[in-house]
Amino acid sequence: MNAKLPCDKTAIVLAVSTDPVSGFKTEYHSLEDFIKGCIDEQSFKVKPESFICYELPQYNCEGCIALPYVNPQQLDEIVGYAIRGIAKKYDTNQIPHKEIDSQKVSFWIGKAGVFASNTNKKYMSYVLGTDDINLFVKLAKAGEAIVFHEDIDAAYQIINNGMPETIFRMLIGKKPPRNNTDLFIHTDQDFKKLSPNSIKAFLSEKKQQIIESIEFDSLEQHPKNEPAKQLQDPSQWGKWKEPKEIKAELSPVAPLTKEMLPYDLDEYVRDEANRADNMPPDFVAVCTLVALCSVVGARVGIKPKQFDDWTVIPNLWGGIIAPPSSKKSPAFNAGTYALDRLVVNARKDYDEALKEYEISSLVKESSIKALKDKLKDAGKKADKEKQNQIASELRELQDEATGEPILKRYKTNDASPEALAELEKLNPNGILVCRDELVGLLSSLDKNDSDSGRAFYLEGWNGNKPYEFDRIMRGNGFIENHCLSVLGGIQPDKLVAYLEPSIKGMGNDGLLQRFQLLVYPDTNNWAYRDETPNKDARKAVFELFQSLDNLTTNAIVQIGAKPADEYNPRPYFRFSEDAQELFIAWTTHLHSEVIASEEHPIIIQHLDKYGKLMPALALIFHLIDGVQMGHVGDVSKRCAEMAIEWCNYLETHARRIYGLVLQSTTMKAGTLCQKLKNLKDDDWRVKGFTPRQVQQKNWKSLTNADAVSDALDILVDSNWLTLEEIEPTVKGGRPSKRYWINPRIFENT
Repeated sequence: MNAKLPCDKTAIVLAVSTDPVSGFKTEYHSLEDFIKGCIDEQSFKVKPESFICYELPQYNCEGCIALPYVNPQQLDEIVGYAIRGIAKKYDTNQIPHKEIDSQKVSFWIGKAGVFASNTNKKYMSYVLGTDDINLFVKLAKAGEAIVFHEDIDAAYQIINNGMPETIFRMLIGKKPPRNNTDLFIHTDQDFKKLSPNSIKAFLSEKKQQIIESIEFDSLEQHPKNEPAKQLQDPSQWGKWKEPKEIKAELSPVAPLTKEMLPYDLDEYVRDEANRADNMPPDFVAVCTLVALCSVVGARVGIKPKQFDDWTVIPNLWGGIIAPPSSKKSPAFNAGTYALDRLVVNARKDYDEALKEYEISSLVKESSIKALKDKLKDAGKKADKEKQNQIASELRELQDEATGEPILKRYKTNDASPEALAELEKLNPNGILVCRDELVGLLSSLDKNDSDSGRAFYLEGWNGNKPYEFDRIMRGNGFIENHCLSVLGGIQPDKLVAYLEPSIKGMGNDGLLQRFQLLVYPDTNNWAYRDETPNKDARKAVFELFQSLDNLTTNAIVQIGAKPADEYNPRPYFRFSEDAQELFIAWTTHLHSEVIASEEHPIIIQHLDKYGKLMPALALIFHLIDGVQMGHVGDVSKRCAEMAIEWCNYLETHARRIYGLVLQSTTMKAGTLCQKLKNLKDDDWRVKGFTPRQVQQKNWKSLTNADAVSDALDILVDSNWLTLEEIEPTVKGGRPSKRYWINPRIFENT
């Protein structure tokens, strides 16, 4: 709950957390600091390694439920937190630390008040009251404005006293209240299974039903808006204003041209796309490039500036955006085809190496046992010379390197941040996270119990730094090169639902902006194809992947890279002289003109990350030249030009993608325009309609109350509709609305 916080930093200590290992003590003098340090506001749980129970200071309260107390007279002000759950004590002398005791805890930090969450939202159409603590937690996690009290009628009074009159009140739970039963929503077992988006839709629908029920009598008592009704008469059409045109089109995007890819890649991409019944080649191109970048990973870098030490690693994040049944899976399969072959080969090599290791281990164990037996015999005979000789042989045998083989990993389809960290420890060049449905990954990071998983991904995008972590249960871990590549697909509607909070300034930490190779191309007309695959193109692409995978440090230097040294942990390239001039001109134009004239912050943030995208792509294209032609020196001008063409191409796709939200209201209004013009009956024309009736139609992107309201506002402003408002009843809430259609919209239908 991101509410207002009284921030009076005095000498009074609200809470203390003392690390049992280091003895380091953290004091929290304000509630604001305490929440930042110890409370995960999204999951309503205590963060890891929080030793905050004053009665049990050596017990870790991690994972305990943390419920916010608010001022009952000012529901947007947090005054304290109630902590409940199981605190655990660990033996810190063991690594990883072992749990030795647990205790049930219940205490609070700050002041007591009433339990409430999300009651500070700027835009809030309703607020809920409940007497069910489990329901309170579920709805709070879903982002709903809600107040808890053991007496549900008291919860209503708290809302009444602490919320503006314009906010609609509802009660929710299993048992109805004594009063205001018409405002009550009953929940059952199925309600527990609803997702946050489903909860929002469910409550919006219930709110509208309650409003219509409450205001039924009022609507009957108020005659219809006679002037509006009379205007439906054809003889009165001239009194309506001319409806304005409402454009609802996707922003145009640049096409993928043959000049943007090396010849072998282009041949492969277009063949695979064509045989998938004329799929857009953009899908295969992006998937193949991201997979190719992941193979190179952290083994080499590029320094885009002539003298500066700034280094870019060519791991990239990408994705394809398309409606369901748009050939996303065939695109993934084609893009990762060569990588999947490397995976199969690596597993075969590992299986063979494992067999050899197991055999050699048995031989070694047998030899060690035989030498130990001989050593015992020599000891019994007091033959010191023989003992020394056998002991020397035994030490040599034990010192022989017989480490267990490590399976080389290239990608994973589903792994927690903790499991990814273990994979990276054994694969220092990095890992590709490949998800058919990208929304699953994004949602899992949003729901992470702490920000560690999200931060793990954000830092892995850079690809050029080590990563060290410490956990009580897992001990210490070290990743030599924290380098992640990510590839996924997502549907436009799901992307809009994910993007809207970022556009509105909530939860925007740049995660989605890191998906630089994100495309949303125009859909090609379906065309039946049944052709033999281009085997030469497939072979060439696999050999390209294989060559890049086999690049050693020495081989990279032989291509033209500067060698690693004490200041540079990996070989690196720089631009050639003419390519450097091109980069300077491009980055100057990007920052001085394109970004400087952009008004939308989220697009600015996206374009600002092209500082990595352009050099990374130029390096990949240059490495392709290197493995095919040998020594190629510094990154060439042609490779830089191809990278810039990609940046220009991807910018158009980024503007279309973010436009799904930035222009979403207009697009929803456009959808409603078409639906109104294509009405099959005259009922809405004659009697008008309510927002609720629009929502019940379940038209695309018009399935929730806010979307419908926004679209209707545009249609009113554009003279497509006129609005009739009826004052609210004594129950509170907003005025009820009925819309009348401008009959002139049907003139050209």
